[in-house]
Amino acid sequence: MLRQITRLDPLPVTAQRLITGLQDEDFGPAQIVKDIEFDPAMVSGVLQMANSAAYGQGTSDLREAIVRLGTTRLLEMVLRVALRRMKTSVPMYDLGENELWRHSAASSLAVRALRLELRSTKVPESASIAALLHDIGKLVMVRHLKTDMFAILDLCRRRSLTFVDAERELIGCDHTEIGAALSRQWGLPDDITDAIERHHHPVIVDSTPTIDAVVVANIVAKSIGAGLGAEGLNLTADGASSKRLGLTFTNYGHICLQTLTWLKELEATAHLAA
Repeated sequence: MLRQITRLDPLPVTAQRLITGLQDEDFGPAQIVKDIEFDPAMVSGVLQMANSAAYGQGTSDLREAIVRLGTTRLLEMVLRVALRRMKTSVPMYDLGENELWRHSAASSLAVRALRLELRSTKVPESASIAALLHDIGKLVMVRHLKTDMFAILDLCRRRSLTFVDAERELIGCDHTEIGAALSRQWGLPDDITDAIERHHHPVIVDSTPTIDAVVVANIVAKSIGAGLGAEGLNLTADGASSKRLGLTFTNYGHICLQTLTWLKELEATAHLAA
């Protein structure tokens, strides 16, 4: 079944090259300039991010902006725009056409906020990509399956199951498995694929900072109302993730506020309007 339904719009060429660049020390910006220089949305996004307070002095040079941002942040931005362009309603999860993108973007921003709040390099920058894509399996499932949301919710009530467990019961797989299969198909690094696949495990064995960050980021996004949908907070998450990261309740509050601020700024950005 996984092979039958893990077909999605192909990744943009730029994203494919950036994925390669994550694992190639010799990867340079020259090809990326050629890929995006005639895409106004991409160019404006790169320049806007590179000219933000986090990256120092302003620049209008695309190559300089690409060098300044680095491969991971560029890939995050390219994937975010690509997901927005794939926008569709997700009735199986009671999410409107922008809500799945909004939840994904909020989760990615939450990882950035977490890294900022903890002032630690323990969580790699690439964890923001894992958070952005952690629910990509939902988009695949809604395109290829016709499972009724009310059937899932009814099973949740009757059997006291989480939404993910009910997915697996009715369909034979869940969105984390589908998302991980797609991540492997795209050639993403193993730590990103692993986080997509295991972010709903109630106990995460052999945890990594990437998985723990995605677990927390998912809850942060839902806490600020981004992508609650039919699932809501009826989910499993390893409660030890925040402890392993060294997160306090105060930290969590700061991360939620920062994520919400950044999400509002992102939604107001003109190049993501369409």
